[in-house]
Amino acid sequence: MKPALLLLKDLLHVNTNLLCTVALSLIFLAGSPASPALASISLKVEVSGLDSTLKKNVLHFLSIEKKKKNKDLSVRQIKRLHEQATQDIREALQPFGYYLPDIKSQLTETEAGWLATYTVTKGEPLQITKRDVQWTGEGADSPAFQQSIEEYHRKAGNLLIHSEYESEKTRFMNLAYSTGYPKAEFTKSEWLVDLDKNSADLTLHMDTGPLYYFGKVNFIQDFLDPDLLQHFITIKEGERYSHESLLEFQQNLLASNYTREVTIDQLFDETVDQKVPFDVLLKPIPPHKFVFGLGYETDIGVRGSARWINRLINRYGHHSEVYLKLSQKEGTLRGQYSIPVLRPLTDRWVSSGSYEYEETPSSESKTFELETAFVRRNLADTHFYKGFILASFENFSITDSPQINTNLLTLGAIGRFSEMESGMFPQNGHYLYADARASAEALLSDTSFSRLHLKGRYLKGLGENGRIDSRLEIGAAWVDDFNIYPVSLRFFAGGDNSVRGYEYESLGPVNDEGVVVGGKQVITGSFEYDHRIAESWVLAGFIDAGNAYNDNLDKTFVGAGTGFRWLAPFGSLRVDIAWPVSEQPDLNDWRIHIGFGATL
Repeated sequence: MKPALLLLKDLLHVNTNLLCTVALSLIFLAGSPASPALASISLKVEVSGLDSTLKKNVLHFLSIEKKKKNKDLSVRQIKRLHEQATQDIREALQPFGYYLPDIKSQLTETEAGWLATYTVTKGEPLQITKRDVQWTGEGADSPAFQQSIEEYHRKAGNLLIHSEYESEKTRFMNLAYSTGYPKAEFTKSEWLVDLDKNSADLTLHMDTGPLYYFGKVNFIQDFLDPDLLQHFITIKEGERYSHESLLEFQQNLLASNYTREVTIDQLFDETVDQKVPFDVLLKPIPPHKFVFGLGYETDIGVRGSARWINRLINRYGHHSEVYLKLSQKEGTLRGQYSIPVLRPLTDRWVSSGSYEYEETPSSESKTFELETAFVRRNLADTHFYKGFILASFENFSITDSPQINTNLLTLGAIGRFSEMESGMFPQNGHYLYADARASAEALLSDTSFSRLHLKGRYLKGLGENGRIDSRLEIGAAWVDDFNIYPVSLRFFAGGDNSVRGYEYESLGPVNDEGVVVGGKQVITGSFEYDHRIAESWVLAGFIDAGNAYNDNLDKTFVGAGTGFRWLAPFGSLRVDIAWPVSEQPDLNDWRIHIGFGATL
């Protein structure tokens, strides 16, 4: 028995050693880098025989293309996706009218991995041999609907292109929705494809449904006065129903800056005499809004701003705003109160009080102002009009001269008009600013004056990445007593946004000590070429000219230079290096102009 026991013991010993060896091997394999068999499989997909548009759509439809970078992709899955690829390609070509393509596919294993190739001959597109397009229903005989069918037949091609077909369906329905038929629908929409003849028959039947009109509007809300909301109703009871008019009504309510959400419920079940009533649910906007800004300009240094807006002071739509701007050389603190009037969407009566401080190389001024004004601006903020009455109390001094106090009661108007392309680098557009104001001693002012200030900018694109940026400024004032005429109303030239190459407001008439005191007139102009060299980078070359003067323009100062702009969604950086050309400068006379603005 002893030998048998020894044999059993030896076997157990051997098996134990074997188990340990296997376990250690598994642990080693688990901790070692993946073997080639377990590594992700490389797969390349190639499609040939198609133009760029068709090829792009095919690659978009191909499942094997979309999943080729999947880390868990196996050889079995690749083969299955390859078998599916032919059908994917057919479906990708059908929207363009190609229903009978010839597709040659091949899947091969190479040293670099797997290669799937598809050579496609698109074949002849389907021809439309018959069209049956018609309106039925209450409005079918109206000229607009009949003309829509005639227009379709006139411009329709012979090929069955799905996108064109769907586009026409959308056009037909938009016509119905905009002319009083919101219940219009397709009763039959199909195309019958005959692959043997490579042709298709198209059928499109549409029912206009009944004619509807706008009914009463019922606002559901509790934060605005009902009389105020009546001014925002742009759809008139009894007018033909129009989807565009309804959408405009909704957008205007959102643009009112009172509500964050507008839901319009069309109550067709409560229609009387085909007039559709509407429930309009409004949800209030958060009343308080805070805006902060940070920037830098060579002329005024680092600047920061803060704005607090209360958009729902009361049920009557009153707004208030407090604005603070501080920099090394100027500052502003302003509070204003706005009341909607006439057309509340665009018109406001604004009263404000402000304190401003400004320091230039030759002067200092402190101004306190009280203003009441009628303001109108369109929803896109491209047109702005303002008529105002302004009481100002200004304390100013020119270098070491005694301080002067001037009180003025001014009547004036301001207009701003702009049309600019959207984007960070607009290539075309224009801007015009006009400020006209006057004061008289007979109206409680220390001196009589009239003043006109015009600024314009014009952008013209050159090629894909270039533009001409031109600016012009003209100003003129007629003053009885220039000695007490506020420095804030005088004209100066020079600086970042005037004649570059010269210090901020350093150009203009001088006094007996040679200090620039500002003038009654100004004219400046700028011609700049900008070229976009990358998505966010622009190179610029420019020449500026102009001066401020009293009666005669005795000298025109010219500056020229080059610079770059860095464009970003949150702001832009402008760096210009300019030389005062009219001063016959040497290489050391250049000035750098930096501007940066961002809203945080």
